[in-house]
Amino acid sequence: MTPAPHPGSSVTLPRSEWWDMCAGDDPARRHRILLAWPEQPPPPGGFPVLFLTDGNATFATAADALRARSWRGAAEDIAPALIVGLGHPGTAAFDIPSRMRDYTPPVAEAQQGSGGADAFLDFIEAELLPELERRFPVDRARLALFGHSFGGLLALHALFTRPGLFRRLVAASPSLWWAGGATMEAARHFAAAPPPGTGNSALLITVGELEGQDDAGNPRAAIRAARRMAGNARDLATLLAGAWPAVDFVSFPGEKHGSVIPAAIARALPFTLPPDPGAAP
Repeated sequence: MTPAPHPGSSVTLPRSEWWDMCAGDDPARRHRILLAWPEQPPPPGGFPVLFLTDGNATFATAADALRARSWRGAAEDIAPALIVGLGHPGTAAFDIPSRMRDYTPPVAEAQQGSGGADAFLDFIEAELLPELERRFPVDRARLALFGHSFGGLLALHALFTRPGLFRRLVAASPSLWWAGGATMEAARHFAAAPPPGTGNSALLITVGELEGQDDAGNPRAAIRAARRMAGNARDLATLLAGAWPAVDFVSFPGEKHGSVIPAAIARALPFTLPPDPGAAP
């Protein structure tokens, strides 16, 4: 029997809030926005912003990691910034149908209920950013996006199709197996002719060393092995770095697809939020 909790106050993060927004006033596309802001005043150009997909699962980790690194004052290697979780209503860490809809690029042969990445990026750019600007000054030249798994596909799609929107992007364990490798094919087109606007952007690709390699006895072991999560991520980094130098790659030893998320977020903070906006990745 589960013991009853002792009565007490809920745990909350300092300098944070959340609210719900319907994209395009569509009640079927309801997003929970989680926001944390720093103690420091905004710089003259406004705060940089780090957006994180799967905000219910990633927001608190990112916000607390940034706060922990700044406990003696401003972190030397990270700029004071707004942390924005792109979440969903409810208490579940992941909303599977919503992330399938919002994070995957439009591909003709993809399964029903997917392919809404462009609409989600429209929501971020045209609706969420103005709402953030009503609350804090924002530096639109210093926006960053972190995405894990399907969220990693969203980050890559944003780079390939809207290179001016995010200055820095993190594709953590991107699901490159999805839709027959459609995103890897898009990466090949990007590498062949990087579009204008990518010169000021930088990409970090991360993966857990054990993704797909440690599932002996798991009924989905064969499926996970066939997806080549670690191998595909490394192949993507090699492909893009051959044509576009602003690519970094990190493989985290001993980590699996789920356990790697905190490590990827910790590495993403200094990458996406350098104190000098012109700093190399």
